Amino acid sequence: MNHYKPMRFLLIAFLLSSISSYGQDDPQKIIDKFFSLYSTKKTNEAIDYIFSSNKWMNESKDQIENVKFKLNSTLKLVGEYAGYSLMTKKTLGEHLTLYTFIVRYDRQPLRFSMLFYKPRNEWQLQNFSYDDKMDEELDEAAKAYRLKENFDE
Repeated sequence: MNHYKPMRFLLIAFLLSSISSYGQDDPQKIIDKFFSLYSTKKTNEAIDYIFSSNKWMNESKDQIENVKFKLNSTLKLVGEYAGYSLMTKKTLGEHLTLYTFIVRYDRQPLRFSMLFYKPRNEWQLQNFSYDDKMDEELDEAAKAYRLKENFDE
């Protein structure tokens, strides 16, 4: 039976390596894990996780820390987390996809935007941003000059 141990070790190592890279073959899997961490108040871990999908982000540790600091500062002002919903998903070909989410809090919502890029076979985070300007945009969209019935035909 001892001759099976190396094979069992190789099988376990293969399965573990498959699991660790599995999340990068689909942006939705990366997003699901991000929000799973985020919803359990592990904001810093969620940010570290999503940026870890892009090996080029390792050189941007200061920027990642800045995102975490600013987001955590914002979260102190918006109340308790109440969930998230997909606002829109836009694609540009097969290699670039933008997901925009409304992240709900007691006081006000935040918008999270996540741009994913697939240079070869795996998806990676290309850009992450958040803001609280949705109310201003909705107000602008409701202006009379923007309404369909006011367009010249």
